[in-house]
Amino acid sequence: MAKREVKIEKIPLDKLIDTLVDLYNKGIDYIDVVGVPGKEFDRMGIAFTGEYMTDQGRKNFEGVDLEIEIKTEKLTDEDLNELI
Repeated sequence: MAKREVKIEKIPLDKLIDTLVDLYNKGIDYIDVVGVPGKEFDRMGIAFTGEYMTDQGRKNFEGVDLEIEIKTEKLTDEDLNELI
C-alpha cells in the first residue's frame, strides 16, 4: 500500500495561533504536528511529551498522563464521552 500525502487545508490561523501561544505560555517549548489521513478529509493534531516541557510546564501539567496514544482512526461517541 503506497503512502499518500497528507494535506490539511484551510486551517483557521487565529485558532491555531491561539492554541500555540497558550501551549507556549503553559511551558511547552516543542510540539509535534501530526497529520492523519482520513477517508473524507485529513486531520491535523498537535502532540507533545514531558521532554518538550520546561520545568514550569511540568508543574502546569502535573497529574496529566503525557504518554497518551495518538489515535489515527475516527473518534467514536465513546471516545468523545471519555474526553468530557
